[in-house]
Amino acid sequence: MKNKLLYDSIVYIISPVILFSFANYNTIRYLLLALVFILSIYTIITKKRESRISVSGIIFSTTYILMFLFRRKVQLGFDMYIYDTCLMIVLTLILNKNIFRQIYIDIRRCKNENNLRIFNNIKKFNLTHDFRNLSLLFTMHLVILILIRVFSIYIFGFESYEKNYMIQVALNIVFILGEMYMVSKLMSKLKTNTTTKKEIVETKKSFINGIVIDIEQYKNMNK
Repeated sequence: MKNKLLYDSIVYIISPVILFSFANYNTIRYLLLALVFILSIYTIITKKRESRISVSGIIFSTTYILMFLFRRKVQLGFDMYIYDTCLMIVLTLILNKNIFRQIYIDIRRCKNENNLRIFNNIKKFNLTHDFRNLSLLFTMHLVILILIRVFSIYIFGFESYEKNYMIQVALNIVFILGEMYMVSKLMSKLKTNTTTKKEIVETKKSFINGIVIDIEQYKNMNK
């Protein structure tokens, strides 16, 4: 599982970030073609060999590519500030609880679990509620930042739009800590349920083994 998850992260997340960090006007076309080729080949291989597709990985890499292509034409400074604000608005509009649910599904698929088992676990452990809360917190994070940035754009304007920078940093830290807490809480919940399930299985095995031993002893006594 760890290797598959690592490979997914390298292909869908790390490779776009690294390749585009070296991009310039002359190389962007070739780097883009190389990246699309890598993503396509890896997706085809995982689909054929492992019968899975990392939907969340494809969404991230595609979003990052589009964001980079549009962003490189924007001038640094105030224009970039406006662009990033608009991008946050778009992310807020398209984001819903299904993205965190899909990330969970993709991670479980790395463990060779089928969709039926994954969906049963989501329903059994009421994970939809956790995904909804995490999505709500993340959306609130974006909305508050958007309001502050829009206020800075319209009130402070070109010369003083960065006055609220430290407020944004502080809010980011608070919300990221909250999001990390919710993720760790979700992981702890899954770990507890997995441990409990293993203990039940081991108890059943011990009980069955005990019955077998008793039957053998009973046979020996009646010989």
